[in-house]
This record gives sequence, C-alpha cells and structure tokens, in this order.
Amino acid sequence: MTGTIRKDVLILGAGMAGLTCALALPEELDILLVSKIPIPTGSTYLAQGGLAAALSEDDSFQLHLRDTIIAGGGLVDEEAAIDIIKSGPRLVNQLSQWGAVLEGAYGSGKGGMEGGHSIRRVLHHKDRTGRLISEVLCERCKGKKNISILQPAFAVNLLTASREMPELVENATDRCLGAHILHDGRISTVLAGETVIATGGAGKVYRYTSNQDSATGDGIAMACRAGLPIRNMEFYQFHPTCLFHPDKRNFLITEALRGEGARLLNLEGQRFMENYDPERMELAPRDVVARAIDSEMKRLGNDHVLLDATHLGREKLEESFPEVTEGVTSVGIIPWLEPIPVVPAAHYCIGGIDASTDGSTAMNGLRAIGEASCTGFHGANRLGSNSLLEAGVMGLKAADSIPDTVLKPDIFSARDWTYGRAEPLKENVLVDYAWAALRNVMWDYVSIVRSDRKLHRALRIIDVLADEIEEDYWSLIPTVELLELRNICTVSRAIVRSALRRRESRGLHYTLDCPGQKQLPRDTILKIQL
Repeated sequence: MTGTIRKDVLILGAGMAGLTCALALPEELDILLVSKIPIPTGSTYLAQGGLAAALSEDDSFQLHLRDTIIAGGGLVDEEAAIDIIKSGPRLVNQLSQWGAVLEGAYGSGKGGMEGGHSIRRVLHHKDRTGRLISEVLCERCKGKKNISILQPAFAVNLLTASREMPELVENATDRCLGAHILHDGRISTVLAGETVIATGGAGKVYRYTSNQDSATGDGIAMACRAGLPIRNMEFYQFHPTCLFHPDKRNFLITEALRGEGARLLNLEGQRFMENYDPERMELAPRDVVARAIDSEMKRLGNDHVLLDATHLGREKLEESFPEVTEGVTSVGIIPWLEPIPVVPAAHYCIGGIDASTDGSTAMNGLRAIGEASCTGFHGANRLGSNSLLEAGVMGLKAADSIPDTVLKPDIFSARDWTYGRAEPLKENVLVDYAWAALRNVMWDYVSIVRSDRKLHRALRIIDVLADEIEEDYWSLIPTVELLELRNICTVSRAIVRSALRRRESRGLHYTLDCPGQKQLPRDTILKIQL
C-alpha cells in the first residue's frame, strides 16, 4: 500500500468493536479495517469469561443495571448504561446469526457467574469466549467484498481538517479526514469519510499486565494529541488473578473460576477475603478484590497469593476451563491438585476518548468504540464481562449511525508523510530504556494504591521522558516500537494527571491522601495536547 488511499470508512482496530462495526455496516460502503497485529488476536481473542447480558428467565434489565451501577462506585452514566444493557439481546442475536453462538443465553441459571453480578448472566463458550467471537467474525470479514483488511499496519496519527476549512467542517468543529498508516516500512495517507477508533486498551503502560504487547493505547494517544476530550483515565482496572509465573507473565486466570467457588488464600493458607468483604468474599467487584490481594501481599511481605480451585476436580476443570487448565499445566501447575499462584495485573482501561454509545466524539467524522472510548458505562470500575457487551453494542450502534454522517472521501486532501532529515535508529537502548522506565514508574507509583507524593514524582519523571521521546520522534525514522513508546508515554501522562485531579478514593482510584468519597464532578476531562 503506497500513496493516498480513499475509503468510505476507516476502522482502526480489529477486536470485537471494530469487527462488529465492519460487519454491520451497509455493503455499499467501502471499508478498510486496519490491525496492527495479524488477526484474530488482541484483547477480545484473550477474553476468557464471557459477555454479560440479561437474557435468562430469572434475570432482568433492571437487575443488570443495578449490578453495573453498584460495581461502578456511583459514577455510572445511567443513560449510557441503559442504552447499552437494553441492546444486549440484539447483540447476542446478531452474534448468533454470524455464527458465534454463546452458551447460557436462555433458561434459568444457565449463564456463568462473576464478581459483582447478583445472578448467573455471563454468556460464554467454555473459557474461550473471546477466541470464538474473534475467529468467527474475522472469517466473516474476510469473506465480505466491501471489507479490505490491512495487517500488520500501524496508525501513526489522525488527519484532521481545521475549522478554517468551511467546506469540510460543520458547526465550527474540526473534522477527521483519516490517518497516516505505517505498513511494510512505508507511511501511507488514508483518507476516509468516517474514521472509527477501535484500538483497545493500554495495559502495556504497566510492568505487569494481562494484555498482549500490542495494547499500547494507540487510539487514545492519537485522539489526545488531536485535542479531543479524554475522560476518566485515572480508573485503570487491575484484574485480581493473573498467573504468577516467570514463563507465563501475561496469562489470565478467569474470574469465572471464583464464580464456581474457587477461594483466595494467602501463602499461610488462610482465606482472607472475609477480612475485606465478608458478604461478597471472592465475588466482590474487581477493585475490592485487587486491593485486598495487594494489602495481603504487603502485610505478609509476599509477591503473590493463591487461588484454590481444587474442589472442582480434573474433569470439571478440563471440560469447563480448558484454556486455564492447559495454560497452568504447561508450566507444571496441576490445578486439581494444588492452588494456582496469582497476582493482580493491569487489565482494562476504564477511561478513554469521550464518546456517546454510537461512538460519536467531539470531532466530526471520528468515532471511538470499545475499550478506547469512555461512555461512562463502567463508572469508576467495570463489572465483569460488561466489556464485550459494550464493545459489541457500540460497534452495532456506530454502524447504525455512520451512514447518516459519512462523507465521500473524494473531496478530501492531505499532505503525504515526509521524512525530512529523519535518520534510522542506531541505538535500540534509547527506546528500550524509556520503555522500561515508563512501565516501572507507572507500576511503582500509579498502580493499585496511590498517593500525592508518588503521583507527583511519577509525573516529573514522565515529563522528562516525554521530552526525550518527542525529540526522537521528530528526528528518527518511525518504527512501531518508537511509535508505541510515544503512545504509552501520552497515555501515562493522561492517567497521572487525571489521578491528581480526582481528590477522593472511588472505585479503581484509591489514594492514601484522600481515602473517602466526596461529592465531586462525575468525570475528569483532559482536553490538552500532552
């Protein structure tokens, strides 16, 4: 791919949000789907638990909404939550029509159970739900004549038209025209009538994460640099149970195990959740469980805790949890005979680009859906398995509304990428050091428990690194590693600055200097070019 490419719709990201949007768009629209890594893969592909939807006989929309609001620490945008939860049945039916049929959709008590839910409503395919969805939707996209897939390819920056161009902008608002895309060592200009950011989260901001290496917050960083409002970035969810093993650092142990009765133990063999949340125990929301594990590790001076699922037995574990069973046995842990060592790890970005449930943003021609967006649906903490629900519903809703706003890209123009005097990177240590330094700072100072002192120190270090990274960006020929580094730096600054603005502890943001909840504005909004 070289030169200027024109498409009706450009979708950046090929997880559930991007795939759903592409498949649901009218076939007369010419679509380019860009994935930075070969598909199927990414956070959707790794999702073990499932998709939360109120479909069973003993469930209801009102119950699902109540559980979402409670888990969200009082900051859930109820209008957005109502819109997304009510659309759950439509999403499940559409997935079934496409060939991704989930277990537990109908009948009393058929779904899975996870923390924060008051009823079994998590639809799944064993513990490989995301893999099924990704594989089925990817195959359907490959079979559609109007969908072109570019992989591996990296979106460098958004292309925008300023309000000084009245023929392109509306209501004095800038318009997105597409993006510069790095592919096969060249950067091409892609002009699109509508651009959709579906790039997922930013787990690689932290040293320990359940995410793949590709989760570097690219879409959030691009939008931030373009001046779009970035919302509630202080809320980063740490999954309580990531496998603690040197040979398998990013492997998630699904919450569904705790839904089936698995118990958390400290290294002295004591069940400790009764000391932190005696009513809900291991099925408390993720923010509560992650802080309890963090506290227990610090109290005893340990670097992990244990998850005991031995009561389930070999047959149940191999049948219902094949992904977990194969993963842990591959490193010598026998889950029906011994507890699994686990530790919290960065898992899900609650904040993101401020967007409506159809993905519309403050910029015309640009939508943000899935984990890269923030609708307010999750509030201060995500209820388990609401992420696939949100991603799929937003993909469908974006596809519903894009035909009403898309412009023909023939009227757009933009300068092609020029390298100027940029030179190749000759010393990888320049990038490698900054990568490690950023992730260590975020883990040590901006993770589960925070303080003003740690946050201010983190910001000072990140600001120094940001100046060096920007200097490299403008003087070196872009590589994926350098571009990802720039993006995690942008996202790191957004997280720290948002955390400093929230003068309370709520949901996933817990600070020693403001331990209680206060009546503050619902959202923290950043609208600055970091």
